[in-house]
Amino acid sequence: MSGKKSPLLQRFEYAAYRGVAALVRRASFDALQRWGTRLGDLSRRALRRRDATAMRNLRATFPDRPEAELRAIADECWRHFGREALVYVRMQSMQLEEIAARCEFVNAELLENATARGKGVVLISAHFGGWEVGGLALMAVVDNLRTVARRLDNEFLEADLARLRARTGADVIDRRSAARPMMKGLAENAVIVLLPDQAVLPREGILVPFLGRPAWTTDAPAKMALRQGSVIVFGFCIPGKTGHRLEFVEAVAVDDLSDDERDPVALTTHMNDVISRRIVATPELWLWMHDRWKGTGVSDADGK
Repeated sequence: MSGKKSPLLQRFEYAAYRGVAALVRRASFDALQRWGTRLGDLSRRALRRRDATAMRNLRATFPDRPEAELRAIADECWRHFGREALVYVRMQSMQLEEIAARCEFVNAELLENATARGKGVVLISAHFGGWEVGGLALMAVVDNLRTVARRLDNEFLEADLARLRARTGADVIDRRSAARPMMKGLAENAVIVLLPDQAVLPREGILVPFLGRPAWTTDAPAKMALRQGSVIVFGFCIPGKTGHRLEFVEAVAVDDLSDDERDPVALTTHMNDVISRRIVATPELWLWMHDRWKGTGVSDADGK
């Protein structure tokens, strides 16, 4: 926890969340789609600096696309995350079996075959689509699942989240001291879920291309997989009209790689390439509001 928020502010935030959650949990999923779209539009207007970051990122990534098209992508991105936020709150009150029934698994054999090798699985995804819903669905069908997360800066919300994780049986690793628990998990043939598509400090990663531009990226997933001989599986959760689908798109058994491919930089670059291709195909589903190129000098230059 950052410790920067006062207890009074934390209580206010928590009371507001509980009020919204009570309404959301009684609503139909059709209603949540409408409310979420409005929430996204409202968030775009309220969080103007975040919206400016999204537009800056879109212009730099798609320099040949007209401004109106980029504006439409950003608008739909806000609406998408508004909908996903409410759906995630709604699903927290559901049984795991109900959640799994609303999330179709595509190419699940990639994950099953990776687990069968017995050396652990590094499941790579991104802040894309319905990643939170995908995580809940995975908890329903994967017994030995570990996720990495940071503590919330609201102790009341953190306590609520802890109760949810206890109910689902999730084993959550604190990202501030994650290295040893993750390696232990891989040694126990666990599935470790990681979302390495956000910026890290230069001392915490390497500079490799992401969406065509150098970005500081953690190389920890690649190093762990190489050390343990694990399989890297890529998966993305996509929202649909009646639910979600969790698509597993590729599996990389590091023990089967050539000497040149068994390199953390090459493997991290490949991870970024897989994520980037998915984002380019449906850009409105990625979190453009995040300053992905922070610390490179690129984001500041693009904003001028």
